[in-house]
Amino acid sequence: MAYDKGELTNQWEIEAARTREEDRRDNERELAGIDIGREARFHGTEFVEERRQGRSGASSAQRSAQREFTSRLQMLLATNPGYAALYNDTMGALGDAEDATDRAIVKAEAAHKAAQEKLEQTRSRAAKLPTDDSPVFKDKHGIVRNERGEAVNDDIADRIEWRGDEPAYEQFLEDSESVKDRLTRLEALQGFRVDTLGRFRDLMDDKDNPITETELREGQREIAEKLVEHRVHETIGRSAAIVDQPRPSAGVAIPDIP
Repeated sequence: MAYDKGELTNQWEIEAARTREEDRRDNERELAGIDIGREARFHGTEFVEERRQGRSGASSAQRSAQREFTSRLQMLLATNPGYAALYNDTMGALGDAEDATDRAIVKAEAAHKAAQEKLEQTRSRAAKLPTDDSPVFKDKHGIVRNERGEAVNDDIADRIEWRGDEPAYEQFLEDSESVKDRLTRLEALQGFRVDTLGRFRDLMDDKDNPITETELREGQREIAEKLVEHRVHETIGRSAAIVDQPRPSAGVAIPDIP
């Protein structure tokens, strides 16, 4: 699979293309039982050694035994180049999405923590009720309110000691909403990471029930759409446009593997 560097728009895409090509070559060499000069990356050292023995003249009984221990997914990848190309390309896209989402989660956690700290600072600078020392704030109309937004009884409000530089109730509301918004984004990203990306990886890792070509394409589309929905696509060069990219076709349906 050749890549025209002139069509790649930036250095990241060049490196990504080089990585995908290296992955493809290593995968094919492992499937063929060819030593790649380092530990097997896709199919395990034992599998590659078994394939190598088959190439070097293992008996038919040995090869039959090898086939019994070869998963349906491995057999499919070995016998259907079109499917293998689509599978490997999808696996690369999934890895990109996982990495980008993990980075987004780290940023979202930091943003949530910063918002919490700002809210706590606002609460600590607020005036305190004389009855239970809880924070209170004056709104823009001069009404004294507690954290639940309830107006404080005038008799109690008159006993509050004010410094004059306390944060307004509107500031407290803004800081509170900021915490909620950032928590909502964090939880959404965490849900996407587990429910969408994690579920799809489970499908791709199922050795005995290989994911179909249709499921691969549908999975790519769902991931691409949700990357945009969760504003993660901007951190990875190609995933934002993954839906519009041509994909190699397996050309045939997934065969039954005895």
